[in-house]
Amino acid sequence: MLKFIISSLIVFTSLTCTSQIKTLEPKDDTIKKDSIKAFYNPKTYGLRIGADLTKPAISFIEDDYNGLEIVTDWRINTRLFAAGEIGYTKNTNNEDYFTHTARGTYLKVGINYNLYTNWLEMDNETFLGMRYGTSFFNNEINQYEIAQYGDYFDPKKTTGTKYTNLNSHWLEVVAGLKVETFKNLFLGFMISVSKLITTNHPNNFKNTYSPGMGEISKNGTGANFNYTISYRIPLYKK
Repeated sequence: MLKFIISSLIVFTSLTCTSQIKTLEPKDDTIKKDSIKAFYNPKTYGLRIGADLTKPAISFIEDDYNGLEIVTDWRINTRLFAAGEIGYTKNTNNEDYFTHTARGTYLKVGINYNLYTNWLEMDNETFLGMRYGTSFFNNEINQYEIAQYGDYFDPKKTTGTKYTNLNSHWLEVVAGLKVETFKNLFLGFMISVSKLITTNHPNNFKNTYSPGMGEISKNGTGANFNYTISYRIPLYKK
């Protein structure tokens, strides 16, 4: 009798455990999807607009310079951005035998490609890009020197000879980064190397400076940089 009771308890215990295990096992139709969606980061789309901080700083320090630049971009997809800059520059340049002041506006348009892979809620950029640039400006001769008696140069003041309706066209390769410091607020840095396509020179000297491109070297190249602060107007996420 005792053996029968013990055997019955063993069988009952086995059946109970098996029933509990089956109860704990989820059915196929109740298995939840994994949590990979928690790591999916939808990107914010909208117009990002800001300003270059270096040009106002240089304008404050140097009397011969005045400049302002607005920067903007629009996200096309997670990697590609349409981007551009528009600005105004007045700069006095001292050449070997004359001094002149160039002033005018410029526009650059192009694309940025983001090389940085963001994770979780990050929205930063390390980018490469290209720009097409054009400027419209005036150039005024402030002073020139005339050679007399061999190597002696006599400085001559002019009455302000001005050349108007000048323009330049160039291509740029750019590289930079943008970091989201607060929600939709970005700090950025960008450098650019440009190559002059064409410019209409005045009659008696060559353009050595173009707003937007900066100083033009003898081989038609130039370089620039900027530090920017910008804000993205969030329109939608995708």
